[in-house]
Amino acid sequence: MRLIEFLGKTIECSCGKTHRVPEIEIVCAQGLSERLAEFFQNALFVVDQNTVSIPKIPSQKTVVAQGSQRVLATMENVKMLLDLLADKEYKELVSVGSGSLTDIVRYCSVLSAKDFSCFPTAPSVDAYSSSVAPLIVDGVKKTLPAKVPRKILIDPDVIVNCPIDLLRAGIGDISSKVTARLDWVLANYLTGEQICDFVWDDLKDSLKKVLTSTKQILHRDRSSVLELMRAQLISGLNITIIGNSRPASGAEHLISHVLEMYQEIRGEIPLFHGLQVAVGTYVSLKAYDALFEDIHFAKGSPSPQERRKILVDFFNEQIADEFESVYLSKKKAANIDLGRIKDLLKDLYLSYRYSLEASLLSMGVKELLSKYDRKFLKEVIFISNTIRDRYTILDLYDQLQVLDDFCEWFLDQL
Repeated sequence: MRLIEFLGKTIECSCGKTHRVPEIEIVCAQGLSERLAEFFQNALFVVDQNTVSIPKIPSQKTVVAQGSQRVLATMENVKMLLDLLADKEYKELVSVGSGSLTDIVRYCSVLSAKDFSCFPTAPSVDAYSSSVAPLIVDGVKKTLPAKVPRKILIDPDVIVNCPIDLLRAGIGDISSKVTARLDWVLANYLTGEQICDFVWDDLKDSLKKVLTSTKQILHRDRSSVLELMRAQLISGLNITIIGNSRPASGAEHLISHVLEMYQEIRGEIPLFHGLQVAVGTYVSLKAYDALFEDIHFAKGSPSPQERRKILVDFFNEQIADEFESVYLSKKKAANIDLGRIKDLLKDLYLSYRYSLEASLLSMGVKELLSKYDRKFLKEVIFISNTIRDRYTILDLYDQLQVLDDFCEWFLDQL
């Protein structure tokens, strides 16, 4: 069964919780971009420089988000958009764009107490149907509670013909659901973190279809691209019913967040979110490969002072303090039995391992990795488990005091 079929329903789940799936109206129709205004009584449509020409909407109902060619999901851009909206009369905000613009508009709708809907222009992220808004706040990536969309309107022609890097980003973002699930099962076993099977059972078949049709997606095969879009919507709904991003985000997203924060704090434009996530997913996959291949890593970790120096060099003293506090308070595993861990993860790992790697290679993950020099990439991986209280495969290696040697091994594999 697929979660979209449960829209507006309540589910008594085997995980012990009652899941309430939001009632979202999802419309997918040819030529929808030309009649978007018909679906709303009193709404403002927010576009950016890349999407301003897509919808056929009267200019008086349109607001263009200011900023560079790519509007980044930062609190500064949220405030800029709120200023643009200050003298407007409207009941609802509708984002016309991909992930970053959607997150900005979604959070603006929270702060302005307005309804929110969205018109995705690429299948690049799972943000469209989620209930959170990942934003950079004072240099730190935060996942903030936000509004679930009232409507999601999709024009297949717009999705299929989006820029190729946004298709690549979509593949990178959805591929991360495999390593995120592995990390969640790992954390459930080692730290007792509660887990839900419903949200995985709902996604896994669609995910497998996407991973095995990566080349068709990159060649803009219509049904394959729309399956990617469907998988992203399901993943976003999974976040919504669990109440946080755990079903969709593990070590790979932490690596992506470090890369994004590093560049944003320097005024640089990072890669699209899903492309950075692809880099992190490849790292996570290789970490699980090493576990199942019984790779022997030498023990030895940089000192706390060396870790702090990296954090300060990447960010600043204040952010380093915040991340050190997160790292020191993170729940650790009391007992680590690698044999038992492999038994628990084996079926999941083998079901997706080869299709996942093939998908990442097809979308060009090696070319993405080549953008970073060895020392920088090692430091990114090494500090990524400090930025959020979320147990992952990198925390396991850190606890075993082999994270440093894993980083060296991974980089040697490249």
